[in-house]
Amino acid sequence: MALALRLGQLLLLLHAALTLAIPQHRKADMEPLEGDTPLPETSRVRRQTVDPSTPVQETCDFGTNEDVVLCRWMNVNFTTLKWRASRGENAFWLGGPPQDVTYGDKFGGYALFETSEEADSTRGPVPFESAMLISPLQGVTRAEGVCVKYWYAIDGLSADRVRVLLHPMPNAKFVRPHTGTTNVNPDLATNPSTNPSTGTNTNTNIPTGTQQQCVNPQNPNNFFSMLDMLRDYDGSGDVVLWEARDVTQGQWKEGQLVYTYNLPHAIIVEGIPVPNGDLNRRFRGYIAIDDLNFALPSECGAFCTFEAGTCGWVQDKETDDFDWSQSRGSMSQATGPPRDRSASENGGMTGGFAVIDSSYPRRPGDRARLMTEEFQATDPNSPLCMRFWTHMHGVGIGTLRVLIINTQDRKARTIWQISGEAGKIWYQGQVPIASATPFKIAFEAEVGLSDLGDIALDDISIIQGPCPSAPQIAGNNLGDCTFEVDECGWINPGVRDRLDEIDWVRTIASENREPKTDHTIGTPQGFFMIVPKTSSLRGGDRAWLRSLTMNGSTIASCISFWYYISDPTNEPSAPSLGSLSVFVWSEDPKTGNVIFQSVWSLMNHQGPNWLYAQARVLSETSYAIIFEGAWGNSRGNGFIGIDDITIYSGDCSTLPPKATVMVGDCDFQRDSCRWVNTTTDPDFRWSYASIARRPTSILDHTFGGPLGYVFFDVFNQNANPQSLRLTSPVLRGQTVCFSFWYAAFGSGSTTSLKVLQVLPDSTDSITGETLWKLEVLAGLQARPEWKFAQVPIPASNDFRITFEGMASNGGFAIDDIKIYKDTCLIRPREANPLYKPGDENHIPGTRNADVPT
Repeated sequence: MALALRLGQLLLLLHAALTLAIPQHRKADMEPLEGDTPLPETSRVRRQTVDPSTPVQETCDFGTNEDVVLCRWMNVNFTTLKWRASRGENAFWLGGPPQDVTYGDKFGGYALFETSEEADSTRGPVPFESAMLISPLQGVTRAEGVCVKYWYAIDGLSADRVRVLLHPMPNAKFVRPHTGTTNVNPDLATNPSTNPSTGTNTNTNIPTGTQQQCVNPQNPNNFFSMLDMLRDYDGSGDVVLWEARDVTQGQWKEGQLVYTYNLPHAIIVEGIPVPNGDLNRRFRGYIAIDDLNFALPSECGAFCTFEAGTCGWVQDKETDDFDWSQSRGSMSQATGPPRDRSASENGGMTGGFAVIDSSYPRRPGDRARLMTEEFQATDPNSPLCMRFWTHMHGVGIGTLRVLIINTQDRKARTIWQISGEAGKIWYQGQVPIASATPFKIAFEAEVGLSDLGDIALDDISIIQGPCPSAPQIAGNNLGDCTFEVDECGWINPGVRDRLDEIDWVRTIASENREPKTDHTIGTPQGFFMIVPKTSSLRGGDRAWLRSLTMNGSTIASCISFWYYISDPTNEPSAPSLGSLSVFVWSEDPKTGNVIFQSVWSLMNHQGPNWLYAQARVLSETSYAIIFEGAWGNSRGNGFIGIDDITIYSGDCSTLPPKATVMVGDCDFQRDSCRWVNTTTDPDFRWSYASIARRPTSILDHTFGGPLGYVFFDVFNQNANPQSLRLTSPVLRGQTVCFSFWYAAFGSGSTTSLKVLQVLPDSTDSITGETLWKLEVLAGLQARPEWKFAQVPIPASNDFRITFEGMASNGGFAIDDIKIYKDTCLIRPREANPLYKPGDENHIPGTRNADVPT
């Protein structure tokens, strides 16, 4: 035990001496490892040989219950911003997701960075406004590389992004003493200039450190990380291996990467908050990491860097003419890359890639295929995104294709294709992958017209989630677009079409107050589409963006995109920012009538972030997709924008769920959404509000404009109340909550409004069950007000909903009908047909007015 204590004191002394030798502005605020183990009994020390090409395999699930730890990862940076070990039960205290990944409960641990925390600038300059979690020292990875897998979560206004960095440590060397009677082989890695003394320390003033202040003899290779980061860390040599910017809204997302490196190094997980001057920095937010695992490259599936072969990709020996080969650099200046992609971008002399050699004995049209093993069918809500780098330089370049091969019928379909010379550079391609059946992915390269047509491939990765095909000319999906080059065929309607009042505009982030970056590349230099706002706009003015015409199919597709709907002023006049909707435009093949189907819609402020959306699209005839942005009457400087549109095959759900459009939903901005008059008397009918005829004191509820709602207005000199009916399309039998906004006007005492549930084939009669009824007895306000109403409708069979209005001198206006797959209480409560005035214990929640227990 005495030897072990002396070793701990020696390391503490060495740490103190090195720290004092460094200028104060370089001092790092270091947090030691959590969960260090007691010092072992030692009996002898001897040297061991070390294989520097063996990377340190790390697995950390961050513990559980009271034993949450950072494992062998540690905080090393120049600020007080720190990662800490936490767990789900602290989510509303310290922040973080409510449960971990490993155990799926509130007791499991994870690493957490609270992004609203500010760095302590009193210690001197703050060169890094981020929290860094560094791994133990890693040796050379070998050619096949290392797979790093992890789960991450990002949430809150102050969270910006999370990155995984490779931090080079080229001067590191290992010294391995063996301590103890057990088989323990700790590493102490030092710089060549470090000369630890083995002499006895006679300074009795050195404080005795606790274990949390000493380097753990079991894991001292972290000590090198301390020394190196203290010595000269400025981040300039770091390589970004991976980055995520999108908020995950409380959910965990999986991340993974494969990398190779031929020198000692460390891996850093960096959590980055929004800048200090950003107003969002004061709002709570977090970045969390869980199940951080270094593994064999095969654990990362179809990822491949081609440094040590073709990974899990195999040559197609049945349908092609020759094989892909492996290379470290072209033997000709006229075709092929001089080095692999990562070496070209980051410098260095290492690395390999896959390539087709177009020289003799190859002939034009010869094809080579490189295929994956079989994938299972993709989830309709979670397609794959394959990214890769290709180099196509030479006057004889042919074609590179990405194929999906159905393993059941062996049919192949092309989902990405590009041909011809593309310059002496590596460029990135990407394509969404979706299939309802098991499949393989293949890269197929076809030889061009001459032997100067080598096509190279490198750094393949496959991750969860959709992505637009890129470059856009290579994709098979007509609607895919990042807007980095142009609008990809999306157009504004002509003025003569009279379909909208304003145009969508492609813009760069640097020229806009909000947002500060696009979604595609996440920088101020990125492009996206916006609905511009001018002083001449009226509430309800809209802009249409129409896709190219697409072929119909009996198989559903999914449109995914990113949206930004924000009003930073948050003025009291909201909810009147505006709306963003997605429609499918098609024609009835029999009648030629236009079919206009709403598939996605959101209104007003959604937050100052790019957020993910998707919606199901199904049309058996040719169709186009329309994005409609509409402005409300807000006086603020709101923003409505879209980016990164992807269309893929899949019967997906609507996201976010609140954007779901149900049959019967209607804001009456463009048409009646298939609500129809079922009143037989032609003199008394529900009508659209128009400039020529509308209640003078009522503005549209949706946007505050003069139009965009329906109403009935009865003035009958005979004083006989008139009944008017407005009936919905057929609704599916299921429990729903039917909501709407209403405004009563006029001076009659007989004005009333009912909501009835009727049979699908019901005609205008007195049949139907009254679910909701409101009577205006007297004394209407001089200026009518919009009021909210809702009623639960439990139904096992199909049905319709009918508004029945009655008046002799007055009427009702209706707007913003919305149906939810849920139950609800009746609002206002006096509209319950069984309501008993004065009975405070009577809380109408259902049609039979049960009192909740």
